[in-house]
Amino acid sequence: MSAWNAGATGLGINVGVIDSGIHFSQPDLAGRISTTSTDVVVGRLTPDGPDDHGTLVSGVIAAAVNGFGTVGVAYESTIVSIRADTTGDCDDDPEDDVCFGSANLTRAIDYAIANNVRVVNMSLGGPDALTPAFEAALLRAVNAGLVFAISAGNDGAGADGGNPEWPGRYAVDPRFAGSIIVVGAHNSSDVMAGFSNRAGVAAAGYLSGPGVDIITGCDGTSCFRVNGTSFSSPAVAGALALLLQAFPNLTGRDAVQILLTTARDGGAPGIDAVYGRGLLDLTKAFQPVGSTQVGTSSGSVSVTAERFAYTGAAFGDALRKAGGGLQTVGHDDYKRLFRVDLAGSYGMAPRGAANMLPQAPRQQARLTTEGPMGSRLSLTTSAAVQDSPWDLAASTSVITPWLDERRREDMTVEFSAGRGAVAYWQGRNGARSPFQLGAGDNFASLAQVDRAWLGAVTVGAVTLTADTGVGDRAMPFQAREEDVSSYARFAADWQTSPTSRLRFAVGGLDEKMGPLGSYAPLDSGFALPSTTTFGSVGGQFALRSNLFLNAEMGWARTDLTGRFLSLSETAISSTWALGLTTFCKQLGLGCETLTWSVSQPLRTESGVFSAYLPDAPARYFDELTFSERAFSATPSGRQIDMSLGSVHRLGDGSAVSLRGMVTRDDQNVRASPTTFTLMGSWGKTF
Repeated sequence: MSAWNAGATGLGINVGVIDSGIHFSQPDLAGRISTTSTDVVVGRLTPDGPDDHGTLVSGVIAAAVNGFGTVGVAYESTIVSIRADTTGDCDDDPEDDVCFGSANLTRAIDYAIANNVRVVNMSLGGPDALTPAFEAALLRAVNAGLVFAISAGNDGAGADGGNPEWPGRYAVDPRFAGSIIVVGAHNSSDVMAGFSNRAGVAAAGYLSGPGVDIITGCDGTSCFRVNGTSFSSPAVAGALALLLQAFPNLTGRDAVQILLTTARDGGAPGIDAVYGRGLLDLTKAFQPVGSTQVGTSSGSVSVTAERFAYTGAAFGDALRKAGGGLQTVGHDDYKRLFRVDLAGSYGMAPRGAANMLPQAPRQQARLTTEGPMGSRLSLTTSAAVQDSPWDLAASTSVITPWLDERRREDMTVEFSAGRGAVAYWQGRNGARSPFQLGAGDNFASLAQVDRAWLGAVTVGAVTLTADTGVGDRAMPFQAREEDVSSYARFAADWQTSPTSRLRFAVGGLDEKMGPLGSYAPLDSGFALPSTTTFGSVGGQFALRSNLFLNAEMGWARTDLTGRFLSLSETAISSTWALGLTTFCKQLGLGCETLTWSVSQPLRTESGVFSAYLPDAPARYFDELTFSERAFSATPSGRQIDMSLGSVHRLGDGSAVSLRGMVTRDDQNVRASPTTFTLMGSWGKTF
């Protein structure tokens, strides 16, 4: 059980069992029965009752770990047995030989208040509301901070089995609501037991607990196997005791609300008339509810299960291999203290690269107007073919999770005159910028822009280019973040000969959500606003008349300062690629061109992350202390891609492109499985 794994046992919590007494000699309860256990019936003073009911109920709560039988939900809690039954005058049900009157129950509740009881279990009930005196005692108890688990009743097949019995129905009385849980019973298949009263009018305060084939009352040689809401109610009482012991800052009302809030839905969605709030779920109750606030030197970071983030592939598994570097503590909506591993808040970057995929078929229109002095103005619009099976970037959410299934569209306006030109491009829904200059493209593409500007001028054999772009980011079910990434680049392309050229580029990235293609929602506290400067050099060189070398190398320098995570040492990253292309028709291989390449995608080579975070306290209420954590920003592996591609001309003028790729240390994670990729496309020019 997750609660036990978290160290919760119920130790130090007194659970009052208002019932038919207890057998003090019960082996499973040895050391678990308080000496304050009593009999509140005037003049009787016999706390050891005539039947096993109260003993069996107490065993569900506090049966000890003793090597035989079963274990109670809160096995180290203390039972304060309060006998309140009378015998022989059960007018409501002549078949019962034990019943409970309002006067005795009133005395029992007052006794619980006076004897430091935190949780009260009442596995009893009847068809009618109780007396004003009982209600007054119940009000005194809830005002004193006591909380109650009360069985719903076993009249599921009866005339009023659609509603809980009294006093369980007080769970939704405004005077007591929030301090009482009325409990039905389900079986091991999470199906409501046929005998159990349903939630009915008390649905907002109703939980279902295990109440079929319950093992309790073990004595070393045999056990009882019992059914009834009498035995699902103490399971909830034990759960309340576990919460109050594990999280001593909680009030009883907090514990009740947590169990109701974290219940597992059963039956109709939401609160319903059968299962009420749902099925008791201790695992979820011992997880943070709502957002978890982690203190930082600049305030706090909010961790929620609904938000997600990932670091760029250049960092690989750097955060996840940091060990305990990002283990800390935080508080949930109930101010409960939890251990938190902030590294787990960042996922792995999406696999692959969208620019490796063939462009989707597009419908394109172009309008060109000639101007004076040889100038030209052109407008080009394009859109992906509707429902195209080739639009892999749209259909593969693992590769591009920020894209949805909407149609990719873009527009380019270009003006040229003489040796100069300017252009503006705008795209949406994942359309790619056409400004691929052959130098620094790996860095510029990280901004994932949807608006870009370019200016170019040619001087002799050199073309000088400046381009910049701005992008929004969106993920499924997340709010769009506007203008969160941008780049600026200056490039030079030098045509050294008709078959050779040399390219240079320098530029910068401004990424508000995280460095080098990372994604972290701005309002989550996990965003890592960063700036990157980069440089790249590459070119194409003729080695022979039919053999060409393509090469590129790039470097980047990244700084960031996040809410809790920063780079105390600047991150240096690199990328490179080498390729050989030949016109293979002369080689008799049945292809037009053949290209072999080997490349290393962007990888962080050095850098140090640092965080100033709270340490886990020795005791729950100790004041938090902070310490600085530092760990390497470099991943464990180095991704290497090797590919072989070819272009084949067909007789009808069309062409088939084939490309196979082998990837080692995918996403820069050492020992990642080697991946093999085969891609193909067909096209024809009209």
